[in-house]
Amino acid sequence: MDMGRMAVENMLLDIFAIILSMFPIVYVCVNRRYKNQLNFFFLGVSVSNVCMTIGDIADWIFQNPADLWQKIILSAFTAFYYVSSAFVLYFFAQYIIAYVKPKGVEKRLSLIIVKALCTIQIIFALISPFTGAIYYVTDNGYQRGPLFLISQIIPLFCYLLFATLIFAYRKKLKRREIIFFILYIFVPLSAGTVQMLFRGIAIVNMGVSLALLFILVNIQFEHEIAMKEQEKKLAEQHVDIMLSQIQPHFLYNSLGTIYHLCETSPETARKAIKKFSEFLRGNMDSLKNREPIAFRSELNHVTNYLYLEQQRFGDKLQIIYQINTENFMIPPLTLQPLVENAVQHGVLNRKNGGTIIIRSEETDEYAVVTVADNGVGIEKAMEHPTLGDHAHIGISNVRSRLEEMVDGSLEIESGDCGTTAVIRIPWTGGIDT
Repeated sequence: MDMGRMAVENMLLDIFAIILSMFPIVYVCVNRRYKNQLNFFFLGVSVSNVCMTIGDIADWIFQNPADLWQKIILSAFTAFYYVSSAFVLYFFAQYIIAYVKPKGVEKRLSLIIVKALCTIQIIFALISPFTGAIYYVTDNGYQRGPLFLISQIIPLFCYLLFATLIFAYRKKLKRREIIFFILYIFVPLSAGTVQMLFRGIAIVNMGVSLALLFILVNIQFEHEIAMKEQEKKLAEQHVDIMLSQIQPHFLYNSLGTIYHLCETSPETARKAIKKFSEFLRGNMDSLKNREPIAFRSELNHVTNYLYLEQQRFGDKLQIIYQINTENFMIPPLTLQPLVENAVQHGVLNRKNGGTIIIRSEETDEYAVVTVADNGVGIEKAMEHPTLGDHAHIGISNVRSRLEEMVDGSLEIESGDCGTTAVIRIPWTGGIDT
């Protein structure tokens, strides 16, 4: 087979790879699916692969550049190829991380490693036209430079990192997801090895394109169906948690309190009516909200609720606010169920009443919200005939919505001396932008 024919065949392979990559691009762009974070990263991989393939085509067009301009064009497209390959790795790393959701240090360390490796790849790609580090161009076209191996080791390290993440979080994945993620790693890696050993065979881009189709058909489609079911579940939980917060006893007691205030303190009654209406409006607004809201908005909703309860219980209900940070997002109606539980445990069934502490603070990894009371504790509250239904109001819903919406967590400790609920929201999941 003469070189001219091989060049044509490689160009046709690259063109076919571009066509294959357009399927996932079109899929993600239709109905603006790219607004979903996972789809956005998948789109990034697909677009970067198209760019990488376009950069590769120049190698087959200008195999024997006749003049300086052809050499410049070939050198520029080759740099474009290597830069695009770095973005393929970067976006797929983001995709894997968003899919398996590693926590804290593991997530940050993985991103730091990938960003560092991709940055090295980009730097060498940009300086090679001038230094010939990983490639250079002569009258005979593209040539591998003395540091060419770096451009091959970087993808290898990245793919090993991807495999490590998949193995570490395999329990979160279905068997088919593991298989096709491994295929995505194995196919391009094998193609790259073959292409490195046998110069003139352009199969890396085709390998990435096929791997993307594997993921599209076997993971993305199924993930989208699961996401729709999850959204339906969240919507149902949203309704459940809202209804759990507007209990008839709270409505009756609040209205009864306002009625008495109208006789004893009209000005306080006027303020209580305003707080009551804001509380109801907050619940209704939250029912329509499918996205995290600013913590300060959720806190304002809780303060309206507590104001009404304080009008009812007076000095029996003491509230201490220790708000050290507000600059993060939280699912709507997340704090409210925990505070209502604290009121029930901290006030009811206690002769002298109780104290509730609401605290927010920040660590390097999380925004932390704590709701603590010195009440009877959840277990003991459940024994009380009027408290049993309230002891676990919305807690399971709060925990699941924290996990799904902001990758957060909820931990509850309860005993005879009270209950402490701690919400942790990673900054990447709950940052207020």
